[in-house]
Amino acid sequence: MTEIRVHLGNVGSKLESYIDMEIWQQLIDVNDTRLYCERAGAGDALLLVHGGGGDRRFWDGQFEKLAETYDVVRYDLRGYGRSDDPVEGQAYRHADDLHGLMLALGISRADIAGFSLGCQVVVDAYTVYPELFRSIIAVGPFISGHTSPATDALFGAYIDCGEVFRRGGARAAAEGFVSIPAFNPAHMDLQAKTEIVGICRDYAWWWANHVDPMQNVQPVATEVLTNIQVPLLIVTAEYDAAACREVADLLEQHVRLNKRVDFTGATHFMLMEKPVEFNQALTQFISDVDRSGH
Repeated sequence: MTEIRVHLGNVGSKLESYIDMEIWQQLIDVNDTRLYCERAGAGDALLLVHGGGGDRRFWDGQFEKLAETYDVVRYDLRGYGRSDDPVEGQAYRHADDLHGLMLALGISRADIAGFSLGCQVVVDAYTVYPELFRSIIAVGPFISGHTSPATDALFGAYIDCGEVFRRGGARAAAEGFVSIPAFNPAHMDLQAKTEIVGICRDYAWWWANHVDPMQNVQPVATEVLTNIQVPLLIVTAEYDAAACREVADLLEQHVRLNKRVDFTGATHFMLMEKPVEFNQALTQFISDVDRSGH
């Protein structure tokens, strides 16, 4: 467990760990906002971008373990976790925030992993900043521009969670989030489910009470998938959301340098349900990228 010496501030606030690992906790000025991030390890840079309904802690099963091999950064998207909320009327793009964060941290190129919403952020960022990428890891993948009945059902249920938050508060919204039918809750690992609820209870659901000025990257990802020229790892699961499995199929069909991993018996939250197997798949992929010279 990390011993936290709380000293939030600009680049350089350091935390010490009982496992002899230094973890840097930082609030970074990026694009007229502040993004909270954590950084640990050494080696090639690896960025972890979390999904909706939570924050960087979706990567708890990966962060310190992968920092034994890589220079790992995880952060909270604008409007999530310890990062600043958006400002109504002040347009922003998550892809630009990712770019600005990497510049602020002095990272010119990285393997970049995105989970769920984070996958959309990462693929959109590749559209406008391809030079940042050594590879893409798409986990429980979703991308901008994909539409289907399964997508409508998933996002309709997610929007409903915002209404639950307005009526019943964070606890009710968290329970509603893990009960979204598209997530196949009957197959969800119970320990992972408890962890997800704990993370989601801290989510502010800012967009439920405000007009979110977030702008989408154009063109949308579905129109430019064949432009992805870096190695891509597609990670999905037997009980992943149907919309995400549809996107996994699209990525496999249209991105030339791809590898796909399908976890049996896991749901959309496979990185939390099967962290050992997940980490092995990710490190093997990055090792293969190293050998390929990308």
